[in-house]
Amino acid sequence: MLALAAILIVLLRSVGLGNQRTNHDQDGRLLVGVPTVGVSPNQVLIPWVRAIARSITQTANNVAHGYTHFCKKHGLPFAIPSFGAGTIVIVPPHLFDAVLNRPESEIMAFPAQMRTLQPRYMMAADPELSLFRNPVQFDVVRKYMGHNGYGFFAAATAHETDDAFRTYLGIDTENPRTINIWQTAQRITSRTANRAFLGLPLCRNETLLQECASYAKMVYQGAVFIGALPESLKPMLAPVFGLLSKSHRRKCMDILVPAVKGRLQQWSSRKGQEVMPNDALQWIIEHSARQQGAGNNKSSTSEGIDADLVAQRLLVLQIVSTYTVALTLAPLIVNLYSSPRSPEFIAGLREECERVAASSHDGSLSSREAVDKLFRVDSAVRESMRVSPFAVINPLRIVGGAGLTTHLPGGGGDDDMTKSGGKIFLPPGTTIGLPIQDVQHDVDNYPDSPLEYDAFRFSGPFESPLAPTDNDNDHGDYARDQQELASKATKTFLPFSYGKHVCPGRWYATQTLKQIVAYMVMHYDVEFVGDKSRPGSFLSANLPPEKDEIRVVRRRTR
Repeated sequence: MLALAAILIVLLRSVGLGNQRTNHDQDGRLLVGVPTVGVSPNQVLIPWVRAIARSITQTANNVAHGYTHFCKKHGLPFAIPSFGAGTIVIVPPHLFDAVLNRPESEIMAFPAQMRTLQPRYMMAADPELSLFRNPVQFDVVRKYMGHNGYGFFAAATAHETDDAFRTYLGIDTENPRTINIWQTAQRITSRTANRAFLGLPLCRNETLLQECASYAKMVYQGAVFIGALPESLKPMLAPVFGLLSKSHRRKCMDILVPAVKGRLQQWSSRKGQEVMPNDALQWIIEHSARQQGAGNNKSSTSEGIDADLVAQRLLVLQIVSTYTVALTLAPLIVNLYSSPRSPEFIAGLREECERVAASSHDGSLSSREAVDKLFRVDSAVRESMRVSPFAVINPLRIVGGAGLTTHLPGGGGDDDMTKSGGKIFLPPGTTIGLPIQDVQHDVDNYPDSPLEYDAFRFSGPFESPLAPTDNDNDHGDYARDQQELASKATKTFLPFSYGKHVCPGRWYATQTLKQIVAYMVMHYDVEFVGDKSRPGSFLSANLPPEKDEIRVVRRRTR
């Protein structure tokens, strides 16, 4: 079905593209000083149409070629065709700051995010995009799940992680069971995230969890096809792609809306100093009440709050948070247990986890203070995100205003690379992105076997006898302020984006991943089954390891 849709859209695009020249983007805009990769000038018949069709499977190869031949050799950006996003201009690392830190009017995140999600067609009827123009759900994440608040969730995450592992991996210490990594990763991350979003018992509603996962998948897939449609045909054809996602959405709403109404009733009828649950559902309700009640002294009541709108905000969090964390956890499990060095990695991680747990106030890893001491585990998480990012390109932004002009150092030569006088011009409407995968696989950035997973790549240098020490650290071999942690975005580590719009929930996400990994190595013996599958990609997305399996058995407690 998806293949037939892709063929149809390519044919529709061919009507408008014709024999578009390769020094223009697919919409006819002139790209000054920007070479194009993946569009052959030697093809007489509709080169852009062919290039768009090939981009479905060749985007990763196109980006790798352009990064090597243009970004690294000449410091130039380059353009690639993309089935879902049109032409994308890939920015070289030395221009990251100059481009991404410009005002929002010049480099726009909002329209790019709307194209990624296509909410008008994939979500509820919301022509004004109020879910995103008044992003209460993201305000809540910034306030409660950012750098100053993420530690609050450690205890609940530890509790939910324990229950999820017992449910999905079992408690049998004698008979191993074989499980699918991707399916299990989705279930575990959905449980832990929804403990923070929805609280008990809703976070364990298996029907809701499954429908939310299916909804998120359909939104991302459908949005790609809608983005590839000619603008004139979107009103007619785009709703067709939204049918399946909206079916899953309705099933989610059938569960969420009554739960929201129940919470609203609980909040409005609370007595005295009754303590309400601490979760995203409650915070969205209270934030909405403050907005509605500004100036009329009704900021502490549920009057007028739309339960449907609150439920929709919770669904947005499912799409942009829960699903992406699962896309990170699954490759992490694969990398950790399929590596030839897996026994070494597991032994080192287990030793650290048991040592830190034993020294914590309650003998567990259920506090921010304890989890923050898991430097090896943090390194294992960061390294997996480095070697197996969930995207080839990230993030996408759109040029606004009068266009973007920037200058290259050393420009003005006579060759094709610099004949524009060292000036690059990107017209308004141009989509730009960062070559996340190739930056993170670059031998100049990671000299020691950059394509291989080394769980201790980031922690190892601070455990050697010659490593600098931190006398305030319980484990004196570490220098906390020098190890790059999984939550830190840099020019060479881009999973959480870079610049002004770096992910505000990255501290919570990495804390959760560390707690999951720690629990797994402490409580289970794991064996990778068969050979590791070869990673695949679809457009700019790296696909999850849907077929890989592990054999697990619960470790005996001492």
